[in-house]
Amino acid sequence: MEKKSYLKLTSKTSILLLLLVVSVSFILLSFSFKNIIFMAGADEGYYLKYATYIGKNGLRGFPALFKDYLQAQEHWPPNPLRVGFILLSSLWLKIFGYSFLNLAYLSLFSYSVFLCFSFYFVKKYFGEKNAVLAVILLTFSPLNMAMARRALMNAAVNPFTLCSIWLFFERLRERKNYKTVLFIAVYSLTILIREDSVLLSVFFMLYILIHGKVFKRPVKLTDFLIITIFPSLIVGSLYTLIAGGFSNVIETARIILLSREPNHYALIFGSGPWYRYLIDFMLLSPWVCILAIAFATAYFIKKEWREEVVYLIILSISLIFLLDFFTKNVRYLSILDLPLRLFAVLMLNELTKRIFRDSSEIALIICVVLIVFFDFLSFLNLFIQQGIYDPVSYQLLQARHVIPWR
Repeated sequence: MEKKSYLKLTSKTSILLLLLVVSVSFILLSFSFKNIIFMAGADEGYYLKYATYIGKNGLRGFPALFKDYLQAQEHWPPNPLRVGFILLSSLWLKIFGYSFLNLAYLSLFSYSVFLCFSFYFVKKYFGEKNAVLAVILLTFSPLNMAMARRALMNAAVNPFTLCSIWLFFERLRERKNYKTVLFIAVYSLTILIREDSVLLSVFFMLYILIHGKVFKRPVKLTDFLIITIFPSLIVGSLYTLIAGGFSNVIETARIILLSREPNHYALIFGSGPWYRYLIDFMLLSPWVCILAIAFATAYFIKKEWREEVVYLIILSISLIFLLDFFTKNVRYLSILDLPLRLFAVLMLNELTKRIFRDSSEIALIICVVLIVFFDFLSFLNLFIQQGIYDPVSYQLLQARHVIPWR
């Protein structure tokens, strides 16, 4: 007798499930906006100020933003190099109204787009079933749900970062001209939205070498040019035009890297070892983190590797170590929720097949539902009931009662 499949999905069914899950998430988060308290004196306040000023003054207002930033006594507010996000948020607020709430709705909208893009790429490389389950887990990620209700830029940059990552992978495989142009355009835009996205170039260069050495694929000079020279020329030219001169850009970059004044908040709450990110992900969503680490560790024991899996594992490791040189805050790594949750699904696939055999699909569905339940409780506890704004380790450890409240 043929085994009945509970997860044999058609494209139409999987898309309907995606739309249902995204809609449920959108509605739940919209209800949570009712009691939210925005931080006017923190990053949220600066983003609203920037978007409002540019919305009313247009591109000619950027030199004034750079001038104010360069003359400020404290240099740790969000820097005006994030011209992509400032323009995007100013356009959004010009349509819907200048307020913290509407800026938060931009984050929620961006999160919904991120979920749809995640589904598209996971489905393309890992199939319908894994795409649906991974995106269900991603939809109820405590970290990404929290960022989707704040007037910050973390949710807005994720769709662009995700597309940059996968377009680079596709371009390496196919080397078609239109894919090259598309990658350069999207990656340049990603850097304009969040300047430290340029760190992806280090990962891209590393993977080009792995791509050639491990998977015996050809490596060409153009592979390096499209991740360094071309995006740099585009971004540098746009910065120079918008900022009122290249000197303003250089001085702003210098302040970001070598601030004249210490950022006491970052020193107290954002320092520590590289594995702080793993601890924070564990505090936010322990089962996902444990399953993902188990999968990545066990995968390298195998003799046969899938290139797309290796790509995501190397991406995860690279970003954790690259961001070790900067202020450590798990919200800067919210993009890693996708590979972590995909790895968790792949690990659950293996475990349920070995343990439950004929009932493996039912067991897999139950496991995913349980993780969603506990993740949603985690989100409610940490970000709704306890009202955490910035998910740094200290706040998370207090909320989990690992260290006492002061």
